[in-house]
Amino acid sequence: MNFIYCLDKNYNTQALMSFFSLNNVTSEKINIYIAHNQPFSLSKEIDKYRFENLNFKFLEIKNNYDLPNLNNSHVTEATYYRIFAINLIKDDIDHIIYIDSDILFNKDPYSTFKKYLEDLKKSEYIICANTIGEYETDELSTIEYFDYMEMDDKYFNAGVIIYDLKKYINDGIGSKLEKHLINFKKEAKYWDQDILNTFFNGNYLELPKTLNNNVVVEDVDVKIEEILGNITIHFAGKTKPWHVQGLKYPIGCFFQEQYRIIFNKSYFISPFNKSRHLKEVLEFVKQSKLYCVDNYLKFLFICLSKVFKL
Repeated sequence: MNFIYCLDKNYNTQALMSFFSLNNVTSEKINIYIAHNQPFSLSKEIDKYRFENLNFKFLEIKNNYDLPNLNNSHVTEATYYRIFAINLIKDDIDHIIYIDSDILFNKDPYSTFKKYLEDLKKSEYIICANTIGEYETDELSTIEYFDYMEMDDKYFNAGVIIYDLKKYINDGIGSKLEKHLINFKKEAKYWDQDILNTFFNGNYLELPKTLNNNVVVEDVDVKIEEILGNITIHFAGKTKPWHVQGLKYPIGCFFQEQYRIIFNKSYFISPFNKSRHLKEVLEFVKQSKLYCVDNYLKFLFICLSKVFKL
């Protein structure tokens, strides 16, 4: 089975955590393709550990396009890499499964992915993805966005996508997608996810939620036991578990626990930007008892040290 991750160095730690979680639960060997603009920054970290169930292959990627909606955004150009990355694969394989770097695996995904991959090959569709929005809804904002994007039916989350590569290549989807991106003139509120959805426009096989289980970090009522009942956990929302504010919520605390287990380090903080990070640090100082932090000074030192790197 073949997975592909697309990222830059800002998500190296999250990707490593995803690899660790997958390596620990998979029942079969998995090939991991990694599209990265600075491959060595991640490969040197991978070499420090044993991933006996994963075989890594790096694809160096470069962007030559003016990409939509990156100014003042919490994402970088790496979010668009999945548009180009599949074209870089030269191996003779019949499928690839895209995985977001901020996805952790709670259970073995192999047999479930295999089932939906087989269903995809038998179908008329090129991709398999999980729907998160439909045109038939009572939410006016959703309907307006569908109309603005000229989409007809449904909208998927791009965190996990199964690709039938034979159909993808035979239909020239790679070059068509790049052309679609170049000619895209609307404001892509959800970046590459909008590009992919406007391109496929509802023509995809449905992927079960358990393979792309989106969990909003700010959800104070989330039950961790229920989350762990799914195969994956995908951290959704503007607040991430590696933001200072993320440690106010159960999902953020869970993520930090997993980080400590894997790396034997106290806290992983990777800020959104300097101004927001400082605001979040000040809020922590004022209300530290609301955060799952057991070493106030150490956490504060880690947070403040990040300011000078922004």
